[in-house]
Amino acid sequence: MATDEVNIMHTLILAVILVLSAFGFPDRAEADDGVLNVTVSYRERMALPPDAELDVQLLDISRADARAKLLSAQRFSMIGVPTSVQLNYDAAMIEDRARYAVRAEIWTEDKKMFQATTTLPALGGETPELDIVLMRVMTGTEDTQPNRSITGVSWAVAEVAGVPWPNDDPATLAIDGEMRFSLFGGCNRFIGSVEAFDSRITFPEQFAGTLMACPDEIETAERSLLEALRSAMRYVRFGGGLVFLDEHDVALLHFVERPE
Repeated sequence: MATDEVNIMHTLILAVILVLSAFGFPDRAEADDGVLNVTVSYRERMALPPDAELDVQLLDISRADARAKLLSAQRFSMIGVPTSVQLNYDAAMIEDRARYAVRAEIWTEDKKMFQATTTLPALGGETPELDIVLMRVMTGTEDTQPNRSITGVSWAVAEVAGVPWPNDDPATLAIDGEMRFSLFGGCNRFIGSVEAFDSRITFPEQFAGTLMACPDEIETAERSLLEALRSAMRYVRFGGGLVFLDEHDVALLHFVERPE
């Protein structure tokens, strides 16, 4: 091909690119960017040090037999409570059938002060809005309450997988000193034995209990509660609260102590 023909071809290609750019030729980086709107808070009445930082991570938790895969992580100055931030990620890495979670932690120097992990709705489409309530990390040197056991307490369910209990008569859980549990699921009642040791906890796969007909809303909440209990692997007690977590440290259930 002659030199003049090559130069003409290059000129035409450059002209096409300029025309496409003028009419909004898509920017790949912009097209592939995803964003999560995350708001974090905590219930303790305490001020944060001036150097406090918020660490937010997007995790792929699809594989139960492997560690969670880190997809995105960003750090922000923790300027107040609550704090709202945006976490960016590569949308091309998202798969329709995968399970995802967001982990949020507050750090000061090399000390973790608060943390929580919550599962996500399906990514894609509208930008998810996440409200995460963090739990204080106990190092063992703080002045703790005398009773740190989960037994001998009536626990009322506040949230199941981040969803508040749907009415004013919440499900309740009680575990006695012999590790036998009694559960009111919102409609039906269940009993059984639970294994718990050194913050580890395991509920049975099948629950013995009543089989009453329940309103649809309560039946759905009760089913979610039982599924969450089956997936529980670890618990954290803080003050008058109790949280059950799965193998990825994702919060499944939030309880509050209920006076007898």
